Amino acid sequence: MLTIQINGPDKSGKGYAIAYISRKLKEVGCDVTIQSEETHNASKISKTDDELIARLKDVKIKLIEMQTFN
Repeated sequence: MLTIQINGPDKSGKGYAIAYISRKLKEVGCDVTIQSEETHNASKISKTDDELIARLKDVKIKLIEMQTFN
């Protein structure tokens, strides 16, 4: 299992990033589970790609790979 964690302050676009990334992963056949999908993330998940992109286009995003050991 792979876990993707989104961190940032309030109103930074975390929910929009989660909605967009999860949608794109699902489109290619990934089995994606979203924490709080039916509560505070529901409104963002229901937005169109264009709405999500409009919110994220000016957000600086840094991707970091971290290895965990079993």
